[in-house]
Amino acid sequence: MTFLHPLALVGLVAAAIPALLHLLERRVPPEAEFPPLRYLSEAERQSARRLKLRHLLLLILRTLLIVLIVLAAARPLVPARTGGATVHAPTALALILDNSASSGVVVDGRPVLDRLRAVARGSLARTAAGDRVWLILADGVARGGVRERLLATVDSAAVSPRRLDLSAAVQQAARLVDAEPLPAREVHVVSDLQRTALGAGRADVPRGVRVLALAPPPQPPANRGIGTARVTDGAVTVGVVGTPGAAAAAVTVRVRGREVGRALAAPGAAVSIALPPLAPGWWVGEATLDPDELRADDRRVFAWRVAPPARVTAPQDAGPFVAAALAVLAEGGKVGIAGAGGAGGARGPDVSIGERPDGRGGARTNVVIPPVDAALVGQVNRALAAGGGPWRFGGPGTPGPIAASSVAGIDGIQVTRRYRLEGGEDSTVVARVNGEPWLVRDPGEGRVLLLGSRLDTAWTALPAAPAFVPFVDALVNRLARGEAPVAEAEGAPRVEFRTRGTDTVGATVYGIDARESELAAAPPALVRRLLGAEVLEDPAFAAARFAGTGRADGSWLLLALALVVAVVELGVATLTR
Repeated sequence: MTFLHPLALVGLVAAAIPALLHLLERRVPPEAEFPPLRYLSEAERQSARRLKLRHLLLLILRTLLIVLIVLAAARPLVPARTGGATVHAPTALALILDNSASSGVVVDGRPVLDRLRAVARGSLARTAAGDRVWLILADGVARGGVRERLLATVDSAAVSPRRLDLSAAVQQAARLVDAEPLPAREVHVVSDLQRTALGAGRADVPRGVRVLALAPPPQPPANRGIGTARVTDGAVTVGVVGTPGAAAAAVTVRVRGREVGRALAAPGAAVSIALPPLAPGWWVGEATLDPDELRADDRRVFAWRVAPPARVTAPQDAGPFVAAALAVLAEGGKVGIAGAGGAGGARGPDVSIGERPDGRGGARTNVVIPPVDAALVGQVNRALAAGGGPWRFGGPGTPGPIAASSVAGIDGIQVTRRYRLEGGEDSTVVARVNGEPWLVRDPGEGRVLLLGSRLDTAWTALPAAPAFVPFVDALVNRLARGEAPVAEAEGAPRVEFRTRGTDTVGATVYGIDARESELAAAPPALVRRLLGAEVLEDPAFAAARFAGTGRADGSWLLLALALVVAVVELGVATLTR
């Protein structure tokens, strides 16, 4: 048995008061022997025995009455069966309310978050003054405080664009409550229990910490969402995610509010939608799906930079295929052709393509291809080293297909002759052949792109492929001039531009994690294994909260017994006079 107010037990000292009063009232009559009173001696002895018995009974009743009242004031707590407890022992509680994007899905006409908030309120409402309580939302921050403040936080919790890792959250919550020196420690997981929200490993839950998880709805609705939207080579590639097997939906792309394309895609597929010619500068667009039961993932923004056409110079040693590709691009307005040595305008060329770095023309970036004469490879390597670049031509490499390229359309094209590229870091490799670098980029001040093969059909099948002109376009306009960095981050859909002085040097695109679109719930067995949790439906969850230390208040029984003792004492005191 435990007591809710143990300090009240100090009042048990008052149980000695009746005994003291009885001792003080005890009188020894004087002894006087009178013959007329001798016949009363026997009657006096019998009366004295009755008085002693009465006084002893009153002493016991009054002492018991004080003890019962003091014990009732201390509010004794007795073990109670599940659901019958009215109070509980002091408990350290960490409540996890998963208000991530998936909680906004509408089931049976209302968002799942409404149900989760109601259950979370029930857990907080059961806490008492002696409990230590934390609340963890999708942002992963553990908020401690009094019950009223945490209840207000739960009521104001809206759907968050952040993703909650349940395994990490349970481990964090378990450590918090385990550090508290209280009789009981519990973690309540109030979530839709998405399978994708569970980490790969098992949460480390210390012994003695009890984890309860609310069971998810039986069947989440089918869902489709925009998982990715990235601009490459004049087109935006949109990836659709969601419930496997869900029907295809229309993907609409808009730029500054104007629709520029539409396509059908199902979860797991991606579509490429061409963007219209746009003026140089930064642009923002959006990809949307028709609304479904989860609105948060039906829209994703994207940003990209349109650069003016590169001015390119290509000496004769670049080869006829490069010259022909540049002519096609110039006719389409995608490049400007500068004369050999940079004679095509007032300013120097942006890009030079040839067998060695263009030191005289002042090109900002050099695309260097192997020389026709193998004897000149050493001379080219010395020029590359003089420019401070880490890469150089090595020995001949084995033939093979192009692979792992960041340029669309060239993977799988055969390379029959090449040089190995040596000396740089893997992070600057753009494409490989047989696992070895074939196209690399030095992002330093004197930018250089190094190709392991000449762009000629004697070296590779690329010049004869339809992807050759787009490849040269990407080479001179995107790779050589440096791609404008567009980073992705988790958050409400928006674009934030990074500036340096008056120049915009990059952008960060925010959106929800694509895994939030997969609404399938984790099986209870998997939740038990990874989180160490009991998975319970709403009524069972409500009954199991604090049930491990549930106690019923026994003070009412003691007060009732005290009333009975008081009535008996009154009867003894009055009827036996």
